[in-house]
Order: sequence, then C-alpha cells, then structure tokens
Amino acid sequence: MEFSEYTGQSKASAIRTIISLFLFLAVAFQFSSCKHKDKKVISHSEGEMTIYADPSNQSLLQALTDIYMMKFPKVKFDIIYKPENQILKDLIDTTAYAAFINQPLTDEQTEFIRQKTDVTPRSTLLAYDAVVFVTSPENPIDSVTFDMLRQGILTEDGKVVFDNGNSGNFNTVKDVLGLEIPKGKSIQALQNSDEVIEFVQKSKSSIGVIGLNEISEPDSKKAKEILSKVKVLAVIDNNNKLQEPTVPNILALKYPFFKGVYFIVREAGFGIGSGFSRFAGSQQGQLIVGREGLQPNYLYPREVQVNLKPIR
Repeated sequence: MEFSEYTGQSKASAIRTIISLFLFLAVAFQFSSCKHKDKKVISHSEGEMTIYADPSNQSLLQALTDIYMMKFPKVKFDIIYKPENQILKDLIDTTAYAAFINQPLTDEQTEFIRQKTDVTPRSTLLAYDAVVFVTSPENPIDSVTFDMLRQGILTEDGKVVFDNGNSGNFNTVKDVLGLEIPKGKSIQALQNSDEVIEFVQKSKSSIGVIGLNEISEPDSKKAKEILSKVKVLAVIDNNNKLQEPTVPNILALKYPFFKGVYFIVREAGFGIGSGFSRFAGSQQGQLIVGREGLQPNYLYPREVQVNLKPIR
C-alpha cells in the first residue's frame, strides 16, 4: 500500500518535471527566434551605405556607384562631399565608415581606429589621378615650374588658387613641393573647382588647381565645358623636362603631381563596403576607371592567341 502511494507521487512529480522542462524549452526557443529576427544580416547586395568623398573624385565615384547599384538594385549610396582633411578627421573619430579620398590611412591611424572599434579599416588603391594646373586661355604661359608654384602659393599676392585649403589637391601639391606653410600664412583657396574656373577666367594671370578627374572623361559634358574655358598647363619637372598630365605620364610616374584614389572602409563582415571595394578593383570596375580617363591600379592584360599556320 505504501509502495503504491509512493509510486503515484513519483509519477505526479515526474509529470510536473516534464511540463516544467517543456515550458522552459518553449520559452528558450521563442527567445532565440526573436533574437535571431532582431539580428542584422550583413549583405553586399542589399542595404544603404554613406560614403564621404573629396569633391575632386566625384566623377569617378559616381560612375562606379551607378554601375554597382545597377548590379544590385537593393543597394543605395548616400554621398557626402567634404574636403579630404575633414574626412580623415571623421574617419579617426569613427563617425565615417567609408571614404573615397586621395591618401590611405597611415599604420598609426589604422591601429588607432582598430583599437577604438575592434574593426580594422582597409585602404584600397583603385586608381591614379593627378592634380592639374589651369589658367585663362589669354594667359601667355603654357607651363609652370616648381619655383613658380611655390612663389604663387606663398607670396602675399599669390597667383595660385586651390579648390579648397583642406582638399586632396592641396595635400598633393604641398607634399610634392615639400611646402612648409608658415604659421598664420593664408593661402588662396575657394570652395570648389567651379569657383576656381570662374576665378581664373576673371583673374587672367592666376593659376587654378583642380583634379584631373574633373576634365578627364572624354564624353563628359561638364569636362568639355571646363576645357572650353581654361588652358591646362604642363609642368616642368626637376630635370627641366616638360610633363603633360596624361595617363601614360602618370603610369610612368613622369608627371610629378599624380595622386592615388583610395576607397577606405571600416566594416565587420562582407557588407556593401567590401562588395563595392571588390567590384571597383575587378576588371569591370577598372574598365570604368579607364573610361573616366584615369590610370587603373589593377591592370588586366588582354591575351590574344595568334595562329601563324597558313589558311588552306
């Protein structure tokens, strides 16, 4: 009798234990499902990304992002144009995830961002661009020397005017010339290349500084319009040789004021930034670079097999 009572209690206890376990598993499964739904899925083919870009790179960036969005219609790019130095600050402050500028992050900057975010940013060289010097067609000069540029930048009545004092073009010229800007010294700088073009048309002895990408695309209506208003100047290098800002001279590193075009992205996983970087460095992306009149960084040789046997 006592044995039967004990067995009944054991069965009831077992049933309660099974029910409790079932309820626990159901709650755990529901929590896991909700957590999975809330988790953001990283994809290179769907979503939105903001890219910070120096305005001198606008034409190339627009061409690349347009084609990427054609390949992946669910992707959207928001482009914020700012001078290069301000973008570098945004990258280091980690307010910017992606950038299209004319210099890579240094090792120190890369490590600082990695320690701050646990994600290592990547700097990918996609193309070679150049700084070009333009003037009024009525200006009798056809070329500039390094000394002319230094004097035009540093003197009080400076004849050299930049698109922006914090731009990639300014950084390139400063680095090539080895310029040290004295403390308190102001340089001639406007807001953008459109203002530079307008300025040199009015001040006919002045020299404007813009990016090659703004005039390099042969079928661009804007490029044709700019070239109808200004004259592009050659540069006399340190060997006293005349160098034109052409793609062959950039490829041969003869034109001294060449600059790289870098895509910088800080992204965990293979998202839109990684997908865009891979696309821009692919054969299709590099063909777009060439179509823009710039020098691609990744060259894809065309192999042609020639059959020398006579045709019968």
